[in-house]
Amino acid sequence: MRLESVQYLPDLWKATYDLVAQVPLGKVTTYGAVAKALGDIVASRFVGLAMSENDDIIRVPCRRVVQSDGHLGGYTGGGTLKKRSLLRREGIYVEGTKVKDFEDVLFTGFKTKDPKPLEELRQRQKRLKRYLVLDEFKNRISKVAGIDVAYDGSRAYAAMSILDYETLEEVAQRVTVGEAGFPYVPTYLGFREIPLIVPLMKDIPKDTVIMYDGNGILHPEGFGIASQLGVVFDIPVVGVAKKLLCGEVSGRAVDGVREITMGRDVIGHAVAGPGRSKPVYASAGHRVSIEQALEIARTTLKHRVPEPVRLAHILANAAKRGTSHK
Repeated sequence: MRLESVQYLPDLWKATYDLVAQVPLGKVTTYGAVAKALGDIVASRFVGLAMSENDDIIRVPCRRVVQSDGHLGGYTGGGTLKKRSLLRREGIYVEGTKVKDFEDVLFTGFKTKDPKPLEELRQRQKRLKRYLVLDEFKNRISKVAGIDVAYDGSRAYAAMSILDYETLEEVAQRVTVGEAGFPYVPTYLGFREIPLIVPLMKDIPKDTVIMYDGNGILHPEGFGIASQLGVVFDIPVVGVAKKLLCGEVSGRAVDGVREITMGRDVIGHAVAGPGRSKPVYASAGHRVSIEQALEIARTTLKHRVPEPVRLAHILANAAKRGTSHK
């Protein structure tokens, strides 16, 4: 088990606020510039969220964070007009809702630690990826367990639905509730969710394959949350996603299946059930082959989403609502 790789995570909220606190009077920065200072431009949306939840506008001047083209964007401290008024008082000329002479007042000279928080997490992912195995799972599969996580703010409801592989009858349920210590940042989902689902992973039988609501190797880094989960616990995992994250889908479907490629490599499959036009995207996570991941996804497909993941989704949301699901 390599659980330590998804524990002891940086406080991305604090790091973001500390960066914005560096923006001096008479200057503005952008959500993207702050995200880059965190280590990855993909965190831009998270920076916007952090600014909307900032409750210390004296130390953290969120009014000085604007869009990449100079437009002001929103401001929870009173809206765009209030933001414009505050910036004008600080010597920033705003014409309409856009900063004039934007490049002249743009601040990007953040002082950061090395490595930056998200750079450090990407390095962890790359170290974990060295242990990735995509060989066929040779054991007889007797059970498949779907996992999904529902959220109410930072409150997380992680659920596992365990099914008999032959009959697809549900034989067990597991639910755990906790606080998400790491925010949602695209391609870093493993650091948010894997710590939450640790209680679900106790005493999983060796003849069980996990199906996770997320990507395996169908991922820009070739290592999505399903792969990360598999490597951390060294278990067979199949990734099942509802949206295509990357890759090219072939135009011709054979029995409802189309290959997804990146360059010359097949990295997953778009899988649609009988009479359904909207597919899900299945990929190998860990300790299963690409073709085996497709086979498991098709075998468990009764509705649009494979049954283990569909039932885990229902269970997680029932827990979120405080109701039971049998």
